[in-house]
Order: sequence, then structure tokens, then C-alpha cells
Amino acid sequence: MPTPITVRLLPDPDQHDLLAATLERVNKACNAARTRALERKVTGKAELRALVREELERFKLPATFNAPSADRVAASLRGQRFGTYQTLVLPPAALKWPATDRVSLPTSAGKRTVRVYVDPARGSLRPPLEGKPTALVYRNGGFELVDAGSPRG
Repeated sequence: MPTPITVRLLPDPDQHDLLAATLERVNKACNAARTRALERKVTGKAELRALVREELERFKLPATFNAPSADRVAASLRGQRFGTYQTLVLPPAALKWPATDRVSLPTSAGKRTVRVYVDPARGSLRPPLEGKPTALVYRNGGFELVDAGSPRG
């Protein structure tokens, strides 16, 4: 199986802190929504989405996170809670690539443009994850964007 496309983010220190805080807040909101859904025995998609939206608003997170958070809470009702910096999959429309070396992505403080590492051997001028569901991953003290639609190798 092919290895999924991975792009390393190169945030400045403020952006790094903001990305970490975003993952932390989204995961706390998802845990709170998951707990409420389990307590209330929520089964309907509309009711679950409303519950997730309420928690995201309580944690003062932008509406951009509604759909991906509702999807992950629905999937987690049969699994475990979310870790502090657990990966968040964003839909293709959530990321914009103003250039191959920068990406604009949602954070808890609105959209931010962050530099990315571009492998010169790749040889393409097109952003590698444009139009694909993309996971924001915190690993080894750094952030990466990973193609969430490709099979894992």
C-alpha cells in the first residue's frame, strides 16, 4: 500500500501554540459532546450535530469545526475518548493553499496561514493535499498535514 502524503507544517512559535491550543480545545469539546450524547442516549444525527455545535460554541470554536467534530464524535460513541492532541480530520474545503509553500487552515482563533515544508524532489507546483480530506497531526513536537483519504501503508 502506498504511504499517505504528508506535509510538515513550519509554524512560527505563536502559530505552534495556537495549533496546539486548537487541537486541545476541539478534543475537549468533542469529549464533552461525547459524554452528553452517551448520557442522553443520543442516536439521531441531527440531535448529535446540535449537541456537538453547542459544545463547540461553549469552547468558543469556529463553525468550521462543526462537521468534522460531529463525524468524529459519532464514530467515537463506540470507542474511546479523545486525547489532548488527537488528530483532527478536516474536509477539503477547510484548507486553502495560496501557494505551494503555505496553507491557510482553521484554528480556534480563525483562519491562519502557515508555512509548509516543500520537498524539492517532489517537482510539482500543485499543493500536494489540495482537494483532499486532511488530518492535522501533532507528532514529536511538530505538526503535519496527512492525506486522510488514502490507505495507510
